[in-house]
Amino acid sequence: ALWERYFQDLITAARSGLADVIGHADLVKKFGYVPEGDLTALFADTATAFAEAGVAVEVNTAGLRKPCAEIYPSTAFLSALNRAGVPVTIGSDAHAPAEVGSAYAEARLALQHAGYTSAVVFRSRVAEEVPL
Repeated sequence: ALWERYFQDLITAARSGLADVIGHADLVKKFGYVPEGDLTALFADTATAFAEAGVAVEVNTAGLRKPCAEIYPSTAFLSALNRAGVPVTIGSDAHAPAEVGSAYAEARLALQHAGYTSAVVFRSRVAEEVPL
């Protein structure tokens, strides 16, 4: 139920039009608690809503430094986002200078594994595609 609520809140945020990028798209997994069963439909529905809302998703390496030990969003969720045509940005969620750009190579590999060949950067709320 928590995961369903979390993802519904993400969809609501995306549809609000207030953001260009949704960050921490599956932060709910931070402490390693993942529901049993297939999450494919949850990821697909969320990815479709993001695509319809025209938002990008941040691929965030901070999860590698958390109990879940996994990039946000997961490989399965990233694949669903790619299939839906959702663009991505890359961030390290740095809270200290040494964390800036942390695990960029891992993020790049995760994106390539999910089928991405590019990411976007924003300038004055306009997305600009850059190759990985």
